[in-house]
Amino acid sequence: MALDVKAYFANVPKKQLYIMVGVLVAAALAGYVYFLVMPMWEERDKLQANLQKLENDLDQKKRIAADRPKLEADIKALKAQLDAALVRLPEEKDIPRLLTQVNTLGQQNGLDFLLFRPGNPARKGFYAEVPIDMKVDGQYHSLGAFLDRVAKLERIVNVSDIRITPATGAQRGERSIVAELRATTFTFLEKGGTVSAPTKK
Repeated sequence: MALDVKAYFANVPKKQLYIMVGVLVAAALAGYVYFLVMPMWEERDKLQANLQKLENDLDQKKRIAADRPKLEADIKALKAQLDAALVRLPEEKDIPRLLTQVNTLGQQNGLDFLLFRPGNPARKGFYAEVPIDMKVDGQYHSLGAFLDRVAKLERIVNVSDIRITPATGAQRGERSIVAELRATTFTFLEKGGTVSAPTKK
């Protein structure tokens, strides 16, 4: 028995018919939104996120490009500072000359060296410490002038462990003293380089 659709809907109350049509329309709209619109929105969000990322990357590269002259100037300044630091950190071959210079400064300031003994270098990564044990005889102000001139050397020389006692024996004046001290200088080691003990005086 065939279903007479027209007759069926003719017998359905208009209010119920409107509700049925509304449900069908709502279902169609929901399906349209779910299957077509929502995927498009998701795709749009992904594209917007990618676009924002690309814009941020572009802005960052523009800033880097704009800062390039400043960065190059900074690199040159750092290189100059490194060169200046290396001047203060002599290579191993320069150590004997530095030791002679320290010895000469003491003599120029009226000190007599009773001991001038360079120790074994201690490696500390890219540089080595070179200790020098000294014992001098002279006037107190001569020792002060000597230490002042050592502090002003272009090369780094740290003085520590200073012990001062009055001179005994043949006095050269009431202010004659004997001072024991340790000077430490530093030498730059090339990558993979070694360091040997400097020549003792």
